[in-house]
Amino acid sequence: MKVYEKLLFSAILVLLTLSSIALADVTDTTTVNVNVQAISQITLTPTTLTWNVQPGKDGVQEFLDIKNTGSYNVSQIYAYVDTLTDETSRPYGSPNATKYAAGGVIVFRNETYGTFFFAGRIEWNSTEDVSNKDLSNLNPATRTRMGWGFFRNSSYEYFWAVGNGTNGFCNSSGTVFAMDDDVDNGTTITRTPTTTSITRDGGDATYSYFSVDRATSALYESCVAVHWNCTKIYIYKYDKRAGFNTCANSEYIQNATLVPGDVHTLNVTVYVPSGVPDGSLNTATFTVYATAP
Repeated sequence: MKVYEKLLFSAILVLLTLSSIALADVTDTTTVNVNVQAISQITLTPTTLTWNVQPGKDGVQEFLDIKNTGSYNVSQIYAYVDTLTDETSRPYGSPNATKYAAGGVIVFRNETYGTFFFAGRIEWNSTEDVSNKDLSNLNPATRTRMGWGFFRNSSYEYFWAVGNGTNGFCNSSGTVFAMDDDVDNGTTITRTPTTTSITRDGGDATYSYFSVDRATSALYESCVAVHWNCTKIYIYKYDKRAGFNTCANSEYIQNATLVPGDVHTLNVTVYVPSGVPDGSLNTATFTVYATAP
């Protein structure tokens, strides 16, 4: 055999030998460190709620999720609407729907209690006398300033009245708020408001704050803030802003911790009273507040 043939044969043998060697799998590692930054954040979904409702009817129930999208636990969750800034004057008698605040017809319940409460509703006093009213439970002879009107949900109306306190207005001690439990039908029996189990819990420069604890009342477990000039009342439950938390019935939607990624879902709808003009009410902003550590 020639020399070059021997070399070629040897090379082929080496290649065959190398190709027969089994290759082992190999691994290696690297260290991964992730630090989540501290941030407090909640997110509401959906971002818009819309209803198309006839007067005197309830809206379809919708769901509003409050999700902790931050990295901190949050707690003491409450909510309010901007009715007080959207409805700054008495809208009754106006044909313009924008005079009415959309926030004033919003009601909701949380996950742990099945009762719906107003997010923040204003009821204005009547600028005219109301026939067949009986204000004897308010001791009218001792009061120089009084107001009265009707609380209206979607289906019924209830007569209420307020009377001034020690400073001649409705934001001081001695101020009274009274309400009739009977659905109004125009008779005296349905227009005789009583103060029984309605307690003034305090007041400030703008309001007296009352808790309604009479089980037969349409506002049972609600809070009522009576304006200092006795011309309107503000009805709420889950508003814990300074001042409004004076009412003993004001509560948190959720007081306990909402951990990151967890959700609290509200059932939300609207109660549109009879006598509201057609058209879009003044758009409301629903604000949810949560306390961070």
